[in-house]
Amino acid sequence: MVTNLPPEAKTKWAEVVACRSTPEKIRLMREFISLVPKHKGTSKLLGSVRRRIAVLERELEKSKAVRKGGGSGSFSIPKEGAGQIVILGPTKVGRSSLLAAVTNAKVEATPIPYATRKPVIGMLPYRDIQFQLVEAPALVGGAAEGRMEGPRILSLARNADGLILMVDLAEDSVEQLWMMRSELDRAGVIIEKSEGEVEISRRALGAGVQVVGGGILANCTADDVRRLLDSYGISSALVRIRGKVTIDDIEDSLFSSSVYKPAIVVANKADVTGAEDKLLHLKEALNDEQIPILAVSCRTRQRLEELGDRIFQMLGIVRIYAKEPSAKEPSGKPIVVRDGTTVLEAAGNLHSRLSRKFRYAKIWGRSAKYPGQKVGSDHRLRDGDIVEIH
Repeated sequence: MVTNLPPEAKTKWAEVVACRSTPEKIRLMREFISLVPKHKGTSKLLGSVRRRIAVLERELEKSKAVRKGGGSGSFSIPKEGAGQIVILGPTKVGRSSLLAAVTNAKVEATPIPYATRKPVIGMLPYRDIQFQLVEAPALVGGAAEGRMEGPRILSLARNADGLILMVDLAEDSVEQLWMMRSELDRAGVIIEKSEGEVEISRRALGAGVQVVGGGILANCTADDVRRLLDSYGISSALVRIRGKVTIDDIEDSLFSSSVYKPAIVVANKADVTGAEDKLLHLKEALNDEQIPILAVSCRTRQRLEELGDRIFQMLGIVRIYAKEPSAKEPSGKPIVVRDGTTVLEAAGNLHSRLSRKFRYAKIWGRSAKYPGQKVGSDHRLRDGDIVEIH
């Protein structure tokens, strides 16, 4: 249920949102907690705020250590290609072997534990696009609390487009997976896809509140969303929704620092004795969760050729090919957009002028009823479509 916070608590949270100083933001968030009634209906909200405070406090300590020379800053990796995928896993599960086997990365696998100290990057070719794979240093229990560069590794995961959770079928792969999920949960990284997703981005004053993204508002209207945000002092924002979203989901998103990252479990050493039984145990442990498992062997290259397909499906993206009205052939280089993107959104990705002056488009491909179909701005595109904007 919506928590029906008292006005003074909502006013205090508006101060939190507007604040840019980390120490001051922490102080305001603690004051907000003191103003929130304590009962079952607010327990989730309070838990989210307390986790955000913990994250901010760790970031503050880390920045202090860096200024004093006691740290080395963040693992910041500029994104390239159609998506950035971070490879997470305990030590010696084969992260380096996977990167070396499927990308151009110059990395040498070694039996020495914790040999990878910094992120290593490689590009995985897939059809006419590429994915950026980033091997993170080994993840350990207690990473979210600061062990073994844990906060920096988990920060990589938060900023990625998707995750590969790598386990070893020669060891207790279920225990390895639970350890990673536990650390991700503590860092506010969610790998289980919910029914709906909400992302709220503040905009310049005067822009108003706009609801976009193609999702469905289940029990409210866009006006209800605007009134809710206005009660928290937010008058200009872009609210991007995907899937089925309720007014509760939108209010929860104001307080939660959690982010959803699609993930695939890559189970290495599928060629060793007993791997089939351990793989079955791993699948039983995941039960009905919508997290795919790919059993591979980096040594024999078993099923490694499927990794690109799995990443493409995991990210929920499509490739769109733009065609100039006067050209005979479309561009050979696609633009990569989310599955379900409309023609107008794709036009904006190509150039803002195309979306502002859009009249109609012609479509060739899977979403067209016939080649060269004339469509309007709300037509949804599918992978491989050719789009001619007028």
